[in-house]
Amino acid sequence: MRRATILLCLSLAAAHCPAEAVVMESASYRADLSVVIAGGGATVAAKSDAKFTAIGENNIYLLLVSSPSHNVAAGQGFLLGVLQAIQPPSPWLISDLRAYTAPLGAPIPEKTWTKDADPYFEWRIDIEPPNLLKEFWVALDADPDGSTKTYTSSYQFPDASIPSGEHTFSVLPVGFTEKPDLLTALKYEIWVDRTPPYLNQVSPTPGSTVNQSATPVSSFASDSDSGLDLAATTFTINGGSAGSTYDAGTRRLTAAGSLSEGRNSVMIKAFDLVGNYVTQGWDFIVDTQPPVGSIAINAGAALTHSAYVSIYIEAKDTTSQVGGVYLSNDGVFDTEMQHPIAYQPVIPNWLLVEPDVDGVKNVYAKFRDSAGNLSQTYAASITLRRLTPDTRIISGPETLTEKKDADFTFEASKPGCLFSYALDTQGWTDWQLTATIHLSGLSLGNHHFYVKSGFDLNGDNKITIDEEDATPAQWVWTIQTPAEIEKMKQKILFWRR
Repeated sequence: MRRATILLCLSLAAAHCPAEAVVMESASYRADLSVVIAGGGATVAAKSDAKFTAIGENNIYLLLVSSPSHNVAAGQGFLLGVLQAIQPPSPWLISDLRAYTAPLGAPIPEKTWTKDADPYFEWRIDIEPPNLLKEFWVALDADPDGSTKTYTSSYQFPDASIPSGEHTFSVLPVGFTEKPDLLTALKYEIWVDRTPPYLNQVSPTPGSTVNQSATPVSSFASDSDSGLDLAATTFTINGGSAGSTYDAGTRRLTAAGSLSEGRNSVMIKAFDLVGNYVTQGWDFIVDTQPPVGSIAINAGAALTHSAYVSIYIEAKDTTSQVGGVYLSNDGVFDTEMQHPIAYQPVIPNWLLVEPDVDGVKNVYAKFRDSAGNLSQTYAASITLRRLTPDTRIISGPETLTEKKDADFTFEASKPGCLFSYALDTQGWTDWQLTATIHLSGLSLGNHHFYVKSGFDLNGDNKITIDEEDATPAQWVWTIQTPAEIEKMKQKILFWRR
């Protein structure tokens, strides 16, 4: 607030205003004015809230009243009074701030979303005469500081210069005072949305295969500014329009259309409320039918002389691919389901059940496609009549011993056999005629000794897997120090008691 001595001259009696009160600077104010009206022999008290222009300095002002609210008749002469409360100049210097898409474009209402990122602002100058305002400072999301100016009552932002988001445009009328910090800017909220909606996390996964025709088709969908325009957003499946629902909590847009067996193509075109849009398309496969196939042992042979056989399989799937094969000797498929075999036409060296017992042997198969569909069970049988030998260990070390060497003697069920052995986790040795072996330098602990015999059935001077004993003989023993052996014996006696 400021108090000032004034010389008030009505615009109707402007000719009587003293010329010496006119100075270089000027400003406009709105204030309550108490005056004493002198003239015609009468003194009347009046109060004015008129809008006026004050010209002057050193607390002496000439006030030109443009629309007085007090009753003063024309020709009453000089009015002398005191300006009781001069407020800092306020936005009434300019008014009617508006935004448009262009100088002659469509209006942009305040606090509504627009995709126009280079709006045109204009405002009305209320001060009389208008040329008292020499320039205007403008700013976006800041107080005007003179870094951006315009000399007309309008401002056009450069092309696409405003980023997405809620913004405040400010304009400050300056140029007639040396203290612009006393001025108040006129403001306008403009909300710009230049960013299309966001689509990701589509389901089913692009390129995947699913086994349910009722599988939901959806996408995460959101728009951080104006929001999704669900009425304009389209969802198509295989070229046909599909309805959709939107869960605002999870932000998932889900199609209501049905899927077809085989390949499905999905396209989403999502709009926001100002017309920005984004498209997302992907394909996936629906396969609801399991594979079909067949199984044969040794290409359909009725008889085998080896417990090791070859499994011939044929499987196909009309929509996707056969991904896994499951083989079983008992047809139960319990643990076998945990060990799929990669699909291939021939699976060699399959060991039949009870390989040391002749008779009819069965093998069962199931097939799974890449969608997860599991086929029915297929079976094949073959008769085992062994020509391969059996192997027996005749002698070996004591079950519990302190000796770090061991001697083994073994035999085959038929003459002319060769032998191969393995110790613990070591690999099998080459075939040899010797039916005895000496092992030395063994470590403390448990040991396993395996030996198998083989017979060259086809006379090619080689032993193949189908010519060897399918059930190698095994010997297990433990090497310990004498003290540990005594402790172990005491434990055995205790438990026997």
